[in-house]
Amino acid sequence: MAIKRIIPVSSGKGGVGKTTFAINFALALARHAPTVLVDLDTGTSAIRNAIDVPIQKDLYHFFRKNEPLENCISTLDSKLDKDGKFRQFGFVAGPLHLIEEITNFGPAYKAKLMEAINTLPADYVVLDLRAGLDANVIDFLPFSNSGILIFTPHLPSATLAASDIVKAILFRKLRLIFSKSSPFFDTVDHKLDFWKLINDLIDRVEDVYDSSVQNLDAFALDLAENLGDHPITRTVQTTIDEFRVHYVLNLFNGVEDSFNTAVKPFLDNLTRNVSARCGVTNLGWITRSDIIHQANCNRIPALLLPAKKRTHKIDRIEKELDDLRLAIGLEPAKKKSKIVSPLEVPTMEEALEDHLSRQLNTLKTMFDQKKNDDFYANFDYVTQRTLFTMKNRRPSELGDVRIYSPQEMLASLFAKSNVPTTIDWSELE
Repeated sequence: MAIKRIIPVSSGKGGVGKTTFAINFALALARHAPTVLVDLDTGTSAIRNAIDVPIQKDLYHFFRKNEPLENCISTLDSKLDKDGKFRQFGFVAGPLHLIEEITNFGPAYKAKLMEAINTLPADYVVLDLRAGLDANVIDFLPFSNSGILIFTPHLPSATLAASDIVKAILFRKLRLIFSKSSPFFDTVDHKLDFWKLINDLIDRVEDVYDSSVQNLDAFALDLAENLGDHPITRTVQTTIDEFRVHYVLNLFNGVEDSFNTAVKPFLDNLTRNVSARCGVTNLGWITRSDIIHQANCNRIPALLLPAKKRTHKIDRIEKELDDLRLAIGLEPAKKKSKIVSPLEVPTMEEALEDHLSRQLNTLKTMFDQKKNDDFYANFDYVTQRTLFTMKNRRPSELGDVRIYSPQEMLASLFAKSNVPTTIDWSELE
């Protein structure tokens, strides 16, 4: 049995086709296992407006009428899914109209929804998060990877904002590990006020108006120079090194344009202002298509449209070759972090150049293989790469097995140690 996986889909800004991707991606996953799509962009009712089926219950009934979230799942009818190919797909719609306490839910509603999502009867749960960055986005994201980020060559500001999501996740995790009540500090010598030292440095790195510590790599090197081989230094380096970024290019219109207007500025912002040490994987692209746009206007997800006759037949050998190609862009497992001299660490420019060359090579290789594909094949390719990653990597490398509260997250981080986890959790709120 597959390990359950909750996969958030997010974007730095609206207008990149995030919901369109999330719907069709969830449909593609449902061809492989039971999948539920949850609309957490609750202010727009975007999913219910994109799928023309009757909706009996939604998040309104979950929050206001105390209906189990499982009872709020809508499925496709025979009008949209004539052959029953997507019978394993379901979705939880947002409210019909804006309702303040549901659109901007507080801690109690959030905790209730998180627990309900964690217990949904599905192998895959796809979360369509609202665009932008706030607590109701950050708290539904994993703590060791980005989920799936969507950006496009046509909206540069959204591309740059996507790297801010990575920054927010990493800083949330570091602040949690080094919070005053964290069991981490029971493992270190208190000759120095480590809690104040670390959190002052984190404040300086996070402050975009303070250039004294430019990014998390500089933060890690500062610690290495001052503390040497120390649990604090190793923990910071491991947190950065093990973080994974996954992205999909939407409205793709060619390698050079996509690289120069989307991938390059994303990696540049990520490297200079967050870290050059995170793993970055391009899961694929969705080609620009008037058919997808028209399908959205007609409230029919594009994957539910009948596929046009293919110009080539995918036989068994070609399918096997495609399976081998799935590894493109997936980085090899990294070795455990070790403390090195700052002089041995590649400069930011060298690290950025390495990132850019690898991503450009990946794009070119993918384009050579997939240039004749339509959007049906695009979604299949992204889905296959996602499944490949989930099958061959740790659950925390793409999505996770559940949405963690701060309490659960910290307990999970220290679960393999002998550190006591009796903590004053109010310090973490």
